[in-house]
Amino acid sequence: MATARPQKSTNVRFMKSLVGVAERIAPKWLEEKAFQLWCRPMKTVSRWGALGATARKFSLDAGEVALTAWEWNVEGPRGTALLVHGWSGNAGQMSSFVTPLVERGFHVVAVDLPAHGESPGNFATIVLLARALKAVGHRLLPKVIIAHSLGGTSTSYALSLGLETERLVLLASPVQLPPYLRHFGEEFGLSEAMQDRLMARVEAVVGLKVSELDLRVHAPKLGHVATLVVHDQGDRVVPVESSRELVAVWPRSRLIETEGLSHDKVRREQAVVEQVVAFIGGDLFTRATASVQAVEASAY
Repeated sequence: MATARPQKSTNVRFMKSLVGVAERIAPKWLEEKAFQLWCRPMKTVSRWGALGATARKFSLDAGEVALTAWEWNVEGPRGTALLVHGWSGNAGQMSSFVTPLVERGFHVVAVDLPAHGESPGNFATIVLLARALKAVGHRLLPKVIIAHSLGGTSTSYALSLGLETERLVLLASPVQLPPYLRHFGEEFGLSEAMQDRLMARVEAVVGLKVSELDLRVHAPKLGHVATLVVHDQGDRVVPVESSRELVAVWPRSRLIETEGLSHDKVRREQAVVEQVVAFIGGDLFTRATASVQAVEASAY
């Protein structure tokens, strides 16, 4: 155990030194490799445990692609609740919400996004994910959407494209891409100049300026969707300031800040699940101001 951390640190330094060399002698090659890595999520398979026995697995038409999906309580009288995972995630990572939603009468659907889990493809962007979610929304007509991390960013952007829902829950979702991409670049040792080249490459492929994907631009027009935002104060992947900025401009939104959770634990912490379910079953917000409540982490 004692040698694991130094070894990992040594490996990281060695990789970054190689990236530095590649940037000097083959910048175009490195840019291409970095872009492919940025747009190619890792594929992981859902593990449902006991929930798998009660799920119906099916193929869900999302326009240009058919997504692998699971559903429970098909005749749920309260309508459909859609669960959306984050980047390099899978539908099973949202499993903590299935049983509470079913118990409250919802038809629950969890999907593997394009190029994720068991869904086809190996290339994705926020725009591609948003268009797929819009198509899914037209078929499922979800009353509620609960989304984690970049899945929440894609869902929010999809709302600006015409996706409809009554209530939205965003768990630790980035508001804008640049800081998220900078974090990615720093992790792999890319210089600021190479990060700028990567940003330009992303814009060229998606056909939009990164600024047009900034949720703060679209939020003022999304006040018809009652929104709960949950973010941990110690999140090292997406800083909590991201969500604070979002609720400041999103009408009928509320922010819950947690303590002692991480970017990932926030989606499975029981106290968070209870807050989310209470929001889904409660009254719509009547105030445009953000309300902040701390949720202590439970012991694992």
